[in-house]
Amino acid sequence: MPEAFNSELLLLARQYRGLSQAEVAQTAGLDQGHYSRIERGLLNGSPSDATIGALSGALKFPREFFFQDDELSGLPISVHDVAWRKKASVNASDMKRLHAELNIRVMHLRRLLTSVEVAEELPLPRLDVDELGGADKVAHYMRRAWMVPDGPIKNLTSLCERAGILVVICAFPEKVDGVTMRLRDVPPVIFLNDRAPADRLRHSLAHELGHLLMHSIPTDEMEAEADLFAGEFLAPAAQLRSDLIGGRVTLERLVQLKKYWRVSVASLLYRAGAARLITENQASYLWRQLSARGWRKTEPEESQFQKETARLFGHIISLHTDELGYSSEEFSKFLIHDENELSDLYGIQSQKKDRPTLRVIK
Repeated sequence: MPEAFNSELLLLARQYRGLSQAEVAQTAGLDQGHYSRIERGLLNGSPSDATIGALSGALKFPREFFFQDDELSGLPISVHDVAWRKKASVNASDMKRLHAELNIRVMHLRRLLTSVEVAEELPLPRLDVDELGGADKVAHYMRRAWMVPDGPIKNLTSLCERAGILVVICAFPEKVDGVTMRLRDVPPVIFLNDRAPADRLRHSLAHELGHLLMHSIPTDEMEAEADLFAGEFLAPAAQLRSDLIGGRVTLERLVQLKKYWRVSVASLLYRAGAARLITENQASYLWRQLSARGWRKTEPEESQFQKETARLFGHIISLHTDELGYSSEEFSKFLIHDENELSDLYGIQSQKKDRPTLRVIK
């Protein structure tokens, strides 16, 4: 463990708890100005042991947490001004906490991967949208590259995990559907919000996959491109055509197609209009019906399907708890995180476990 106190982790812990400097200083029994200097790294040397203990107690992080030397990351490219300027409900406090949680989860992931190697069965290339002729063409390319047969993708999460992507389910603020992180020292990670219904989770996963494939720097077009990729990857327009031509297109028909393609009615309607599979008048009428039924925000429960299960990350956790025999207390020390919170983060129950031992059998 490094000897130097890491002030960046003090800021991270405070943002993770959603507290102000004044609140932490008061709980820790410190002058706010003194606390501010600690957080900004302006002290001559490290804080005293007593001060570190008080900060550890106020923020409910182990003392050792503040002495780690992990490289921290800013918010990923999918969380930037262009993408988020319309999400007024995602306030600055939520964004700061999101930034802190993502970094803490990545710190945990680095430790977990010291004992586990993630293998890639499918390719995960970097693709140029313009060279391939658009995000929809990228989707066609990836369906071929991953040998996806015609029709719906039965389990998108499993497909992504076969490409070495870690899909991690979290409890994010309501308006945060998904976040992608691609760092040099860990496999690609897509964080998804478990509060979203199954159809939105699949679209968010495909959307974030589009970012991984197409975007290394933010652009004004990246969100539209990721959405187009997601729609075409999940339900190619050429295949949708045969489902929509002939017969009257109604919301009830789109609900049936939703169950088959495993994408939302709104997504099917949008794509049908964009691909001119229905007329403008038909699309306008159906959008009005969708709004009147309140389906723009949440589609009816009876139209939903079962959420996909992320298995790869859970398998990494179970390797430590089951095969390596970590108790919840040992896991807490290993990840340098509060034991009681690990249940919420990773489903690790707070209980003692006897580590298996070898015996000589005669």
